[in-house]
Amino acid sequence: MVVTAKSAADQYLERLKDRNTVYVNGAKVDVRTEPAFTGAIACMGRYYDLQEEKPEIHCFQDEEGLGAPISLLVPLTVEDLQRKGKSYKEVADLSYGMLGRTPDFINAALATLHAHSKLLGENAYTDFSANMNAYYRHVKTNNYFVGHGAINPQIDRSLPLGSQVNEYAGVKVIRHDKEGITVTGAKMIVTLAPIADELLIFNMPGLKPGDEDYAVAFALPVDYPGVKIICRKPLVKSAYHAFDHPLANSFDEIDAYLILDEVCIPWNKVFVFKDVAKSNLFYDKTFARNHTGHQGIVRGLSKAELLTGIAVKLAGMLKLDGFVNIQEKLGEMTSYVELLRASILLSEADSAVSHEGVQTPSINAIQAIRYNFPKMYEKMVKTIQSLAAGSMLSTPHYEDFLAEELSGLGVSLSTGETDAATRSKLLNLAWDASGDGFGQRQLVYEFFHAGDPMRIAAGHYLHYDKSGMLSMVDRVLARANKAD
Repeated sequence: MVVTAKSAADQYLERLKDRNTVYVNGAKVDVRTEPAFTGAIACMGRYYDLQEEKPEIHCFQDEEGLGAPISLLVPLTVEDLQRKGKSYKEVADLSYGMLGRTPDFINAALATLHAHSKLLGENAYTDFSANMNAYYRHVKTNNYFVGHGAINPQIDRSLPLGSQVNEYAGVKVIRHDKEGITVTGAKMIVTLAPIADELLIFNMPGLKPGDEDYAVAFALPVDYPGVKIICRKPLVKSAYHAFDHPLANSFDEIDAYLILDEVCIPWNKVFVFKDVAKSNLFYDKTFARNHTGHQGIVRGLSKAELLTGIAVKLAGMLKLDGFVNIQEKLGEMTSYVELLRASILLSEADSAVSHEGVQTPSINAIQAIRYNFPKMYEKMVKTIQSLAAGSMLSTPHYEDFLAEELSGLGVSLSTGETDAATRSKLLNLAWDASGDGFGQRQLVYEFFHAGDPMRIAAGHYLHYDKSGMLSMVDRVLARANKAD
């Protein structure tokens, strides 16, 4: 008998076995059988399958000659960025962009954190730089799915972390010794954490002197003692057929609340320890924001393509696409798709080499889209709603089309060229994407998954090189002075 090695997807499923830290609706669950996760787990399986089906796109050979996900490649050329972008797009297409935290997201960060690890330094207990390099190799060797927790709960935003009374206002070091650190606290919106292998815990920039106890970054296996992952209410409609909810039942990306109660982290898994400056540079100065942003805007393209396709099909089915006002709305959506495509190309073509030789995507191009895409997405949703209008509010259930006594549906809901069932499926898709809880979660997610849009725009203004445009103004004013 020939014994074959388990596929990467099977190995991933095996790692989910006996997980005992995940709670849904107040009960501890088996993530492999809980309906809230089956769609996302299946999508993760396809992510791993792609590496075996198309290794030339989704893998690279590391310095030891071993294959690894290309999302973990440290890009040294524009061509490397383009290779990674091609893989990001195929992975995003698996969920039509609905899963925002697939493994390639944090993998992109780990590659650049590894390359710029010297910034992390060391202390009397450990070498943080060496820890990051070892962790990168650990994830690469095992092909792990690493999620992350970076956002602190909204407890009292009027106070800095160091002045908070609530011990769950962030993740806080409560003690340490020669073995490691012990932390207690929480992170919110820890998306897809229930089905990840490990979590990268860190802070976004913005900590201040006095926040030292919270200024920490470390790696955390999901099944560690003291870990609880409390999921938001699932949006999966497990009692319904995919006919009724084609997106929600396949791509609900569970967001979760992470609680840590005296969790012990060994020193070799710690990357920042009670250092505000190092915590603040962790995401930005290592260029993790640039590389996760590159993955993020590619994913946004997939999502925009789906919503545009839905709108175009709706307009055609309902015979609206002959009206110029509808053509304008559809043209606005197709132009969004091209603007997204252009931003991806610009982020790669206008990339720069970091001080460690890493080809780094343009943050100007990335942040410009990160600010504008939520507004684009909202308009796309509203266009779908206006095209489908009341039609998508009264679509029958899947079983209605199987009931003999309701055969009149086949006539009453037909458009002539489109049969009733096909019409209803498209309207159900439109509702899932734009109206139901799943669609509304996607809308809110796009507004905030990259940070506060107001701060993104303000940061773009503050850090953008304005010298050239200001010089243009000065030249015009100089000409005016000469005319006087």
